[in-house]
Amino acid sequence: IELHRVLKPTGSLYLHCDPTASHYLKILLDAVFGAQNYRTEISWRRTSAHNDAGQGRTQYGNVRDVIYFYTKSNSWQWNWQYTPYDDSYVQNFYKHIEAGTGRRYRLGDITAPGGADPKKRNPHYEFLGVTRYWRYSEERMKQLHEDGRIIQTNPGRVPQYKRYLDEMPGVPVQNDWDDIMLLHASHPEKLGYPTQKPVALLERILAASS
Repeated sequence: IELHRVLKPTGSLYLHCDPTASHYLKILLDAVFGAQNYRTEISWRRTSAHNDAGQGRTQYGNVRDVIYFYTKSNSWQWNWQYTPYDDSYVQNFYKHIEAGTGRRYRLGDITAPGGADPKKRNPHYEFLGVTRYWRYSEERMKQLHEDGRIIQTNPGRVPQYKRYLDEMPGVPVQNDWDDIMLLHASHPEKLGYPTQKPVALLERILAASS
């Protein structure tokens, strides 16, 4: 109740707990913040799998904690966070390497979604010998072509947009966090507190919501 009182209208609350208490705490949070202000349940995979079967465990291993994300109102501070693309994605989608610069890129569609739909008001003209409904105005297309961002792989082929890997922010962070590991005994951050959280976990929350 006190946290709700002092929080700015655009503020957020993150409550970290383990699955043994999470369901009870969600009911409490719904009562204080309002069920309509529940945003998501984040699953933090805080450790890798244990070989508990060897110690006689007769249930599934516990490898995750729960983080509830609530806001005080319908208008809150939000900044998307990103993680790097994995190598297989880069190899499959950013196959092309630009001569001279070594920059990886992929080719994207620049025809207009909706095509001739009058509601879309898409521009229609000939460009590099191809007539289509396009995403960009003719002037913009010419400028992009001059800048080397639009290429035609063969005469008569539909031109495509060159999208560089190093210009992309990465993969938007979803609600399953498996890239921030628990602090092990020898970790330089470790202070001795039994449930100490990694700085990286706190940094992500602060960066997203402040």
